[in-house]
Amino acid sequence: MFLVNMKKFKDSIYIQNTDLKDYCTFKIGGKAKHLFIVYSISSLLNVCSYCNTHNIKYKTIGQGSNLLFDDKGYNGAIIVNKSDKFIFRKSNLYVDSGVNINTIINASINKNLSGLECFAGIPSSVGGAVVNSLGAFNHQISDIVEYVICYQKNNLKKRIVLKKDKCNFGYRNSIFKNDNYIITRVKFTLNFDKKSSIIQRMKSSLNKKLISQPMSDYSAGSVFKRSTLIPAKIIDELGLKGKKIGDAEISTKHAGFIINTANAKSKDVLSLVDYINNLVYNEYKQKFDLEIEYVPY
Repeated sequence: MFLVNMKKFKDSIYIQNTDLKDYCTFKIGGKAKHLFIVYSISSLLNVCSYCNTHNIKYKTIGQGSNLLFDDKGYNGAIIVNKSDKFIFRKSNLYVDSGVNINTIINASINKNLSGLECFAGIPSSVGGAVVNSLGAFNHQISDIVEYVICYQKNNLKKRIVLKKDKCNFGYRNSIFKNDNYIITRVKFTLNFDKKSSIIQRMKSSLNKKLISQPMSDYSAGSVFKRSTLIPAKIIDELGLKGKKIGDAEISTKHAGFIINTANAKSKDVLSLVDYINNLVYNEYKQKFDLEIEYVPY
């Protein structure tokens, strides 16, 4: 039996058998057997090490904004990273992986620093943004990354510093996507600019999202990656907006999103994904790759 002595872990909360729908923006998922909420990098590494020692599979998450948890839950430990330290040194920003990206957008604006404002309104942690090579309106998070501090899950004693060119950043991809690394801190290089100009760009980006995306609905963002086909355009042309399976629905506002209209299940979302891809294949002889990450039991 997996017994947790929380005296071992400073800055942590431990919960057994808790609903994963409360830890993701999709509001979908069964119960996690174990769930830790950690508030510092040292606690994050301690909990990961503890799971390794007890041979418990684990997954670290941030805002849970790109995840689809299974209806059965997760038969291991989910570690919610809320490490919250960051510091500016001139135009450089050193930030913990658990920091909400909107927090550092606002802090950067107050320092007259530009580079993050186009990501306003995206519910992502810094770690999640780096893992998924976050992009918005032709801007990529990798553009401002100087290096990433991380650890391999099977060797948490060896600190690794990966410069940008070693992170294998690509379209919604990075070296960290294989889930073999724990990102702890990131260094961003920003640029000085007029505060009014930065605010104007932030508002413009946010307004574009509000107009075109279902930001008030439960979703995990864009479901599919772009390829030679543009998913939202193709799904719209196929007349699939509003198509529902269970409580999962293709958004009528943006065809690239699947939303949870009430009590959708992961099986509803996955069935809708298959339904879309079957029609796309019949028409174009291609299928879309998932941008969201399905987390199995």
